Amino acid sequence: MNKTDVSRRKFLGKSSAAVLALPLAAAIPAAIDATSPKAVEAATAEDDRQLIPNRVLPTRTIGSTVAQFTIPLPTDGTSDASASIQSAIDNLPAGGGIVRIPWKTIPGKNMCVYMLDTTRDTDGNTYYAIWMKSNVRLECEPGVKLQAMTVTQSPVVTDNAHMIQCRNVNNVEIVNCWLVGERYTHVYSGLDAPNSDQYCSGISLAGVTGLTIRATQVSNCTGDGISISATSTNPSSDVVLEDVLSTGNRTRGLGISSGNSISVYDSKFANTGGLNEMDGIHIEPHATSQTSVSNVTIENCVVTGNAGCGIHLNANGANITNVNVKDCLVSYNYWYGFYSQMTGAGAVDTGSFYGNAFFQNGNQGLAFTGTTSNYIVGSNVQGNGNAFGDNQNLYNAIKYPNQTETSTYGYVSGTDMTVSAASLSAGTVIRWNRYYTNP
Repeated sequence: MNKTDVSRRKFLGKSSAAVLALPLAAAIPAAIDATSPKAVEAATAEDDRQLIPNRVLPTRTIGSTVAQFTIPLPTDGTSDASASIQSAIDNLPAGGGIVRIPWKTIPGKNMCVYMLDTTRDTDGNTYYAIWMKSNVRLECEPGVKLQAMTVTQSPVVTDNAHMIQCRNVNNVEIVNCWLVGERYTHVYSGLDAPNSDQYCSGISLAGVTGLTIRATQVSNCTGDGISISATSTNPSSDVVLEDVLSTGNRTRGLGISSGNSISVYDSKFANTGGLNEMDGIHIEPHATSQTSVSNVTIENCVVTGNAGCGIHLNANGANITNVNVKDCLVSYNYWYGFYSQMTGAGAVDTGSFYGNAFFQNGNQGLAFTGTTSNYIVGSNVQGNGNAFGDNQNLYNAIKYPNQTETSTYGYVSGTDMTVSAASLSAGTVIRWNRYYTNP
């Protein structure tokens, strides 16, 4: 079987050592259509076997004590459970430990839902339901759902409330959690109009070091699904997201405003919409904090169906350095697949795109504006690089399937890619890439 034609339904199962066997350039859906000359061979062992997530991740220092719930978890599916969970975290020894949220069936229903009051407590900066501490792993038994209670703005009035808050902590893991926000019942505060209440996130990371979120899904949040930022004293660093689903959130699937060494693996960011920027992944350091974003890896992810861009970089007064995107499918996003810009004094400098597929986005699959410098797009080997097909659908009819492949070295201006002259003059290089068309 041609390595470039691995079935997309196996895409997110390819991790750890299996990533080495990923397509040299991710194939767009049309390239593996059943009638395509490049059709997948149906009965091969590689295509038939679904691989389990098995990526080797950094080891976090987690305490060995297993927490006890001294305050019983409510099982009615309506009462706030956050105080019980917080008590379990707070009662762990100084060295931390493990808080495992158990499955308890709601009477009369074959489901387990724990409600979280995101305005339950505050540190003076934000409100939160759960406040994580260092050296702690929070994990849920399979099927446990953590549901945010409606923010009613009474008695607390706030535009900044999170389901899980991680602030100035280190060595933390959030594992196997299912978080559902309250965007569809949220009462808006009006404190940040017109961008009202954009800081009501599922998981908020601020000034953290050594934190992993794994096998977790976050949906329907009023703000970001997951946000990564700095505090007044600490940027965030050494953050890993693996096997994460962030979908249906209002502002960003993943928002990054500060951080160094952020790795996003084997995850999906989809269906974001409701309040700008509405991107799957949005990276924007701000001049007000003077904190940069550097050394970001986005690998083996699906970024699809977002009402803004798939992946959006905006140097808004601070620098974005060394963002590398590999083996990702970026498709069906309303605006660009990938878009870089500078709206402040910051720079977007150094990075790479390899093995990705940009398919049926509303505007170009990839757009470098301003001076996006020292990026490498594609491969030195003909037939590899990235795959582009049927982009800029806001202005052109959707075409499917796209079976004709052309491998081209250098910049090809058109519906699939736009690169500013300033970027090409600043060390950005377009190498071999593949372009699929409908004849």
